[in-house]
Amino acid sequence: MMITGCQYFGAEQTRGPYKVCGCTNLWPGKSYCDEHVWRVYQKNTAKGTSRKNKAIEREMADIKRLESIDHE
Repeated sequence: MMITGCQYFGAEQTRGPYKVCGCTNLWPGKSYCDEHVWRVYQKNTAKGTSRKNKAIEREMADIKRLESIDHE
């Protein structure tokens, strides 16, 4: 099934049937429009923080690797 419209329905809707945004201007690779993508994928969420931590860990590993090369 290909998604052609924004799937955001908001936290204020607590009972179905849910009404989705339906905007067709989707964020690349996501099922939400420009307006709603950052409400769903908020900064400093658990997933965002874990990605940031993994990136920092990779950078630290690279630094350690480069330091070990410099000491040889």
